[in-house]
Amino acid sequence: MPNHDPTLHLGVLYLGGTIGCAGAPLTPLPAHIFLPHFAEIFETAFTQKDDHAENTQREQIHPNEWHYFSGNIKDSSALVPEDWGNILELLLDPIHTHIKHWIILHGTDTLAFTAAFLSEALRGTDLKIVVTGSQFPLLDPMQLTFAPHSDAFSNIKTAYSAFVDQKVTDKGWVRVAFNQQHWTANGVQKTHTQDIAAFTGDLFKQSQNQNQKNLTVHINTLISHPTRFKEALSRLNIQIYYASPLPLNILIAQFEQVLLSGAEAVILLAYGLGNFPDDLRIHRALLAAEQRGVIVILSTQVPFGGIESRYAAGNWLAACGVLSGGALPLPAIFARLAWLQMTVKTYSERRQLWLEYIATYTH
Repeated sequence: MPNHDPTLHLGVLYLGGTIGCAGAPLTPLPAHIFLPHFAEIFETAFTQKDDHAENTQREQIHPNEWHYFSGNIKDSSALVPEDWGNILELLLDPIHTHIKHWIILHGTDTLAFTAAFLSEALRGTDLKIVVTGSQFPLLDPMQLTFAPHSDAFSNIKTAYSAFVDQKVTDKGWVRVAFNQQHWTANGVQKTHTQDIAAFTGDLFKQSQNQNQKNLTVHINTLISHPTRFKEALSRLNIQIYYASPLPLNILIAQFEQVLLSGAEAVILLAYGLGNFPDDLRIHRALLAAEQRGVIVILSTQVPFGGIESRYAAGNWLAACGVLSGGALPLPAIFARLAWLQMTVKTYSERRQLWLEYIATYTH
């Protein structure tokens, strides 16, 4: 039966990060201190009517009922995969089924990784989630009063407006909101350490004819066995190798060590369009990794444009079992590999699902 409740139940999940920081040096505030300030600022802001506008944001959505939650409060540089399990456990808790819209407050360092992983895990649900944060604290670090020059207020407004901007649909989605823009989660990366335009995003469109069987979300497992799921996350092992202009013997030794590290997946951040030194020893190492069931994904160190196989310096990698990361940014590649490791048992099936996944995304 459709839900005719006109109230927008909006969940706010606070995980720490700069947006909730105070003191010197900056440290995330406990939830019981930060969230009451947040509620006072934003519940008032989104209730006030703008007499100069025909429609206020509040009128465009619905009356709101706010629900506040907190997770493991930390600087996001300390994020571990088990944190994703905790987030999913909260979002999917049966007692929260009336909350379909969520704003997640997250530190910027690993925000794109969390958003991309949630996008993988929640695909097929009806949850609409916006992940955001800020480059400056919402509150004055010493007085704990509203800091009007922070980007936090604007970012929360943008997150809130994403619920209006997206077409009304029963299907869920995950987006990232920052600096008056919001993007699909799998196209986002952090590109500036200090500017308020800290993130950039690409508008990937997913083909409508993707095999729905391959999008099966293991919701029952997440709900019924959260401890087992988090234990699996704690064993996640994905290695990233960043190509550098080293002496060839040293580069080969480093790359072989990564491939032999026990990782189930390796992301190769190559040069330019996907170029990497061509050497028979690297051929042998990659083919041996393929035999061991290690998925190797080729991506680029360059923030935009993705990879192609037009140059001979990168074309040879496909013959050694290396798969393309397309134009997806690193967080999206990492998240997809993590989800495949969590939910798909065999190398051959993971490989096939990766190929189908890349084929379904276009600009």
